[in-house]
Amino acid sequence: MSENFSAKETFAIYGERATTITCVRDAYSTEEKTFPTMRDAIDYLKAFDPVPVAIVLHISAHGRDIPFDRDNIAKLMREP
Repeated sequence: MSENFSAKETFAIYGERATTITCVRDAYSTEEKTFPTMRDAIDYLKAFDPVPVAIVLHISAHGRDIPFDRDNIAKLMREP
């Protein structure tokens, strides 16, 4: 994603796509979960306490996986 990332625009374009999250809690615990929509995945992330060490979020669109980096995930989490 670019530095001009817009969470609002991303939700408008990809919000209804299935979204997979991989959470790394520590060196021994990794969890991967797929949600029916991006909003469901982001709501799930908002409930984490403490925040995982690493988060990988990606959607499948146009025949490829589109990953989101930590900064952009944080912007998605702040979007109402």
